[in-house]
Amino acid sequence: MPARSSRKSPPRELVTILDFVRYAASRFVAAKLAFGQGTRDAVEDAMFLVCEALHLPKESAEAFLAARLTAAERRHVFGLIEKRVKTRTPSAYLVKRAYLQDHAFYVDERAIVPRSYLAELLYSDLFMGEAQLIDRMAVTRVLDLCTGSGCLAVLACEVFPNAQVDAVDVSKDALAVARINVAEHGVADRVRLIRGDLFI
Repeated sequence: MPARSSRKSPPRELVTILDFVRYAASRFVAAKLAFGQGTRDAVEDAMFLVCEALHLPKESAEAFLAARLTAAERRHVFGLIEKRVKTRTPSAYLVKRAYLQDHAFYVDERAIVPRSYLAELLYSDLFMGEAQLIDRMAVTRVLDLCTGSGCLAVLACEVFPNAQVDAVDVSKDALAVARINVAEHGVADRVRLIRGDLFI
């Protein structure tokens, strides 16, 4: 299959969600796209893009794979697939959504797609579970330096329920994205967004 397509409308053979996921995965492989911005490979990326475009919850998306798309949905999903291939824009930016520790976050080109190992550390035995090594209830201040989209700051509010969080970034554009996520997750009273670096 060629890496590029001149089609402006989806092939009529593409009917179900699974059809579009398979088609997208094949197109992504043929185009030699890079992954790692929230997905690991072409299949996962295709599944993410298609299901997010259709506003399907990722935890139950497989139940809908045989569902047929409407004409408008077919055009929309196909357009995103073609844009992913043509522009090589990460899928997360195309659908304005990314996930970290199963929490959904808004994301766009003003901040990097969240994929931090620190999120895994936050939800590890270090702070969570019966064997926690540090009393998370005793943590009252958290610094999220280079906060980007603010995802870690939001997660820190959940892990440390008694903490106030300073989310710092030098980029005013990234802080604008962080402000969206802080508001969407209802933690504006606990997260202070600061423009600066370690020394400002």
